[in-house]
Amino acid sequence: MSLFTIDKSKCKGDGKCALVCPVQIIGMDEKARIPYPIDGAEKLCINCGHCMAVCPPGALSLKTMAPQDCLALKEGWKLDSDKIEFFFKGRRSIRNYKDQPVGQPVITKIIDISRYAPTGINRQPVLWEVISGKENIRQLSEAVVNWMRAMIEEKSPLAAMLRLENIVSAWSKGVDRVCRGAPHIILAYSVKDEPTGAQACTIALTYFELAALSFGLGACWAGYVSMAVNMSKDVRQLTGLSARAACHGAMMLGFPKYDYHRIPLRNSPNIRWR
Repeated sequence: MSLFTIDKSKCKGDGKCALVCPVQIIGMDEKARIPYPIDGAEKLCINCGHCMAVCPPGALSLKTMAPQDCLALKEGWKLDSDKIEFFFKGRRSIRNYKDQPVGQPVITKIIDISRYAPTGINRQPVLWEVISGKENIRQLSEAVVNWMRAMIEEKSPLAAMLRLENIVSAWSKGVDRVCRGAPHIILAYSVKDEPTGAQACTIALTYFELAALSFGLGACWAGYVSMAVNMSKDVRQLTGLSARAACHGAMMLGFPKYDYHRIPLRNSPNIRWR
């Protein structure tokens, strides 16, 4: 089967599919005004679906996806700039959670949204792990704190820079500043030799955090967790990630315990115009 097929009765010959193709593997028959895959197109195609998505009448069907299999964009789906501004600026990192778990279908839905985050040449390398349950979260926090203790004992410069003594001291007083009582920890990881893994996971988790807000949930980056997963065998073993995995981010998730009513100030942007 060819990389893509064209329904000639629908094709308008506008060439949009060829123009938006990121790797430029679509040619146009200038006489018939019908697109075609160039030689070697199948090996170069990144399966992004741009060509299929940009065609108004849905004349182009990829071997891997067809217009009728994809969600159609609804009229008015874009948010105006005011709503976007308040949504982004109004987001808060949530560190206080209700004692209430989030349903698995909701977490699955948020991850499903997040998988549409951009990835380099559409490699889609992001893998996910969801850790839930009070005891599992407590064990994870404890393992991270034990890793911190070892870093402090070794007089690691990282321990001083990250002020790990404060985290360990809080833990000894019954205060969890690692996972902060969140009912869920979300890990985003990839295989270690994936060159786009770090960037893809960071962007996907950013999507996750913003999408969570629309479900009435709160999230916060769990930097100590992701760092410990990559540096401590005990923490890695607790998560079940293999030695081939590189954790590129962790996020707390749950129902916010408190509501926020205004947007705090931030530094003005430092911009260079050239």
